[in-house]
Amino acid sequence: MPDEQAKEDAAPEELVLISARVRKSTRRKARVFCAEQDISMQDLIDRALNEYIDRHGT
Repeated sequence: MPDEQAKEDAAPEELVLISARVRKSTRRKARVFCAEQDISMQDLIDRALNEYIDRHGT
């Protein structure tokens, strides 16, 4: 998708700290997914939040 490519080509944006509680099972699934995909939890959460926001309009 062109929009995703544009985001990746842009200069890195400053990262800020957020915190949230998730179910233990959700964290476990996320950790397995990250290991299988060779990505960091930070990248997974960033991508997931952006995709959710894009899909639900903002």
